[in-house]
Amino acid sequence: MARGEAPPPIKITAEALTAPTRVVTLGTGTPNILPGRAGTATAVIVDEAEVYLFDAGAGFMETLSQFQTGDKAGLFPDSPSYPEFMYPTFLDKLFLTHLDSDHILGVPELLLRGWVLERSVPVRIWGPAGTATVVDGVVAAYQPDIQHRLGSLPIDKAAPYTGVVTELGSEPGLVFEDEYVRISAFDVPHGSWGPGHAFGYRIEAPDKTIVISGDTRFSDNLIEHAQGADILLHEVMSEQGLKTLPEDWQEYMLGAHTSPTQLADIADQVDPTLLVMIHPLLLGASEDTLLEEISAAYDGAVELAQDGDVFE
Repeated sequence: MARGEAPPPIKITAEALTAPTRVVTLGTGTPNILPGRAGTATAVIVDEAEVYLFDAGAGFMETLSQFQTGDKAGLFPDSPSYPEFMYPTFLDKLFLTHLDSDHILGVPELLLRGWVLERSVPVRIWGPAGTATVVDGVVAAYQPDIQHRLGSLPIDKAAPYTGVVTELGSEPGLVFEDEYVRISAFDVPHGSWGPGHAFGYRIEAPDKTIVISGDTRFSDNLIEHAQGADILLHEVMSEQGLKTLPEDWQEYMLGAHTSPTQLADIADQVDPTLLVMIHPLLLGASEDTLLEEISAAYDGAVELAQDGDVFE
């Protein structure tokens, strides 16, 4: 879609939905290993019929399992299809923000576990330049496992263990649309990743608009593309923790990530109904300290997401 063109309409209306659009933070972690935080992964569930996954960090499927038989299995008691839509076989659409390892270490698990559990189609994957290299590398690396299972299990002999990749350019715009959502990607600055290598996503569902920042420093482009968002999920790093780092690390972090003060500025300009902090880089500070930092700068509704949180 060219700039200035009106986007096509979503076919399902808000009134026709049988359930609200929900955001589930399957992983909220960072490159640092934090107890209780899997690698970054966010699911957007529309009408309890379609699931759109954004990033696939290490361990996110363990969080997914809690919605099947664990602590969160009764979360949606009125849904006749629940929890089937949260099984790995349902996860067949993945949108990658960038290719840092903490956002893609779960890709092998997504491709292979869902297939072994009888997902019958390949996962469709949208992401920056280099995504095909990652997916092809996963398939090549796991050939011993793939060939063993093809030779011994009564599962599909086609190739649903792989991914069908679409690599996005530096100004991708609308990248996916079906009857439930319209998903657009936009470029964000993150460290040394250049244009076309780090994205945020805007997800327009019938009843709400959700924006996911990916990893980014303060971004005017994100502010522009996040206008009208009901839920803004944004990464964050502690200012107090940042001060404890060596100078060269502080310089890197400021070029790659967003402080609570900067995030408050972003949220003030976007004015979402709810700001959700994900990917919290605590840098030795506590979660309480991070919450105090954002509360001192921002008066709107804000939450620090935990793995398995549901927002609607």
